[in-house]
Amino acid sequence: MNKTVLERKSETVLEGKIRQVGKKGPSRRIRAEGFLPGIIYGQGENLPVTVEATAIKKILEVKGGVNNIIKTRLEGDNKERTVMIKFLDVHPVYDTLLHIDLIEVDTKKLIKISVAMEFTGVSKGVKLSGGRMNIVLRSLNVECLPAEIPTAIKAPIDNLDVGDSLRIKDLQVDSGVAILNNPETVIVNIIEPKVEAEPSAGEAEAAESEEAATDEGAKESTEAKGKKSTEQGAK
Repeated sequence: MNKTVLERKSETVLEGKIRQVGKKGPSRRIRAEGFLPGIIYGQGENLPVTVEATAIKKILEVKGGVNNIIKTRLEGDNKERTVMIKFLDVHPVYDTLLHIDLIEVDTKKLIKISVAMEFTGVSKGVKLSGGRMNIVLRSLNVECLPAEIPTAIKAPIDNLDVGDSLRIKDLQVDSGVAILNNPETVIVNIIEPKVEAEPSAGEAEAAESEEAATDEGAKESTEAKGKKSTEQGAK
């Protein structure tokens, strides 16, 4: 059985400050200065904040992206909060960040979250028999404590041959992580190599006739051109 590997996240610190809520003008100015307006949806309170746009981009570039656990250090807030990215508002044309929603999480309570699958190795069915890897699921729904959220669920596929499949029930995960999907669901399978169908006898004969007709037409065209050229020379 292929063993599944869970890669844990490391905590990220996000610095910023409490933001005074106003009209759209201040938000545009905040973005022009390289910062990003946002809101932390907390335990019983919502907190407007301003954070560095580059810091958010770096968090998104780290493996795990929006699933990363973030510790806040905010000017004007004496509480260190544990948050996750809930929603990012992105400009539809310029692809720039406009606003961020963060949600405060209780480190002692289980949360449900989607985690990406990462297939490692090369299936022997692909390597030796020319099979094709068919990925059915690219992420799984899990339940765990915030500190236990994996960056990805790695599944080695080296031993999968043509016709083999890997199901959720085949995965081995740590006791602190529960997979919520149906255990019988196929995650990936190796299918037969694609074979191009050979033309039938009738199709082959038709193709040969068409080719012969094309060659004959080209020959007649060449002869006609030669004859015309000769006639013009004689004149």
